[in-house]
Amino acid sequence: MLKFAIEFNYSLPTSKTLVVGTLGPAGTSSEEALEYVVEQLQLEELSITTKLFDNFSQLKEALVSEDVNLALVPHAYHNINDFYMEPSFELSFIFIYPTPSYGLAKKPINQFDINKCTILTHPAPLPLLSYLLPDYEQQKSIKVKLVDSTSVAAKEVSEGLAELAITNEKAAKKYGLEFIKTYGKIEMSWSIFKKKLS
Repeated sequence: MLKFAIEFNYSLPTSKTLVVGTLGPAGTSSEEALEYVVEQLQLEELSITTKLFDNFSQLKEALVSEDVNLALVPHAYHNINDFYMEPSFELSFIFIYPTPSYGLAKKPINQFDINKCTILTHPAPLPLLSYLLPDYEQQKSIKVKLVDSTSVAAKEVSEGLAELAITNEKAAKKYGLEFIKTYGKIEMSWSIFKKKLS
């Protein structure tokens, strides 16, 4: 049986506090995985600060400029190669951690025509739409709009900017939405990047 092990490789800054960043705002699956990473690092008696970014491009720039020491990125991110191919970065750790349950969510009291609605989603979970709403491709009046995170999708639905969001359970609860159909958790793999030592 194939087994794989990697030791978490990081450098402690002179401040003695590790700054770890990922995709925000609060409620993203990335934030949930970040909370898990922080729990594990605190067992090593490390001081940790976290930062959430509006998109992964901002996270990458923060690691380049050393505003964060570590960047947490899910393998579902469509441009993760930007991190792997950045000459100044190296892989610090890789692990598997499940996301919160995903589903199609709406405001609890909202009535709408599902055949004439707008659905918000981050690009990564877009393939779930054919499971969550099997006939959507035949419905020419359904609009799909991409946003920067599943949490932003939930927030904008709560603000009435769209009828439905593909989002996770954490973000749905945060913004008072309810699922009309659920997919479940996703066994996600994650990479943690650090800047190479000069």
